[in-house]
Order: sequence, then structure tokens, then C-alpha cells
Amino acid sequence: KFVRHRRATCANPPQNRQRLKTTDATNKNMGSAISAEGYIHRTGVYCVNVNISIKADRRDDFLEVIRNNQKGTMDKEPLALEYTWGESAEKRNTFFFHEKYKGRSGFVAHQRTKHFKKWKEFVASDPFTKPPQVFIFESAQ
Repeated sequence: KFVRHRRATCANPPQNRQRLKTTDATNKNMGSAISAEGYIHRTGVYCVNVNISIKADRRDDFLEVIRNNQKGTMDKEPLALEYTWGESAEKRNTFFFHEKYKGRSGFVAHQRTKHFKKWKEFVASDPFTKPPQVFIFESAQ
């Protein structure tokens, strides 16, 4: 159901980092995440960005589920750092999420919660007008 995009990152110190060529397309998209030496530095903050378009008749259901998911995440998950969502200013029923966790393990723990189970049930009910876009990356700052 989800389209997943992953951006590779490299670890620091030197024995665990990978040099990126300045012509690499990833490099162009990373901006300040790349040091003067051309290395991407990992922070241990696991980020998830989601873009979704909800069917108009499912809007109220979506709002209930997403509010519950945000509340459960921030109130009950010690590895959750941020859970922000909102609606597009230009297109009704198009929503964006930005989530941050302490490492990938924080996101994995999130996926095992009761509130995330409700999200999965909602997703399985065919609420989208097009496939969601999910972007997963590790923060470089």
C-alpha cells in the first residue's frame, strides 16, 4: 500500500563512513547534511515523512485515527521525538506527516503499538485517492 523511498546515509567515525561524489544525485538533495569532506554524518534520529490523499467521505475517519495515533505516539512512546501532521494549504484532503524517533528501533516500536494498529486497519480500508508516499531517512543535523 505504501511507496517507500530510502536515502542512504553513512556513519561517522572515518572507518564507518562512505565518500560521496559531488556529482552524486543524493549529494545534491542532501544540502548541509554533507560535510566539506563529502561525508554524510548520522545523528541516530530516524525520520519518516508521509504524503497522503484521503477520499472526501473518509476525512472524518482519518482525522480521528491520525489524532489518536499522534496522541498515543507522543504520550506513550519514549523513543518518539516528534509527530507533526497537517493538511495541505492548497489541496483539501491532502495531508503530510513528519515523525522523528530515537533510532530505527523507535520507529519499529511505534509500529507495534495499539494506536498504530488502528492506523493499519484504517489503511486496509481503502481510504486513499492515490498510493501514499513514504520517505524514510536519518536526520543529518
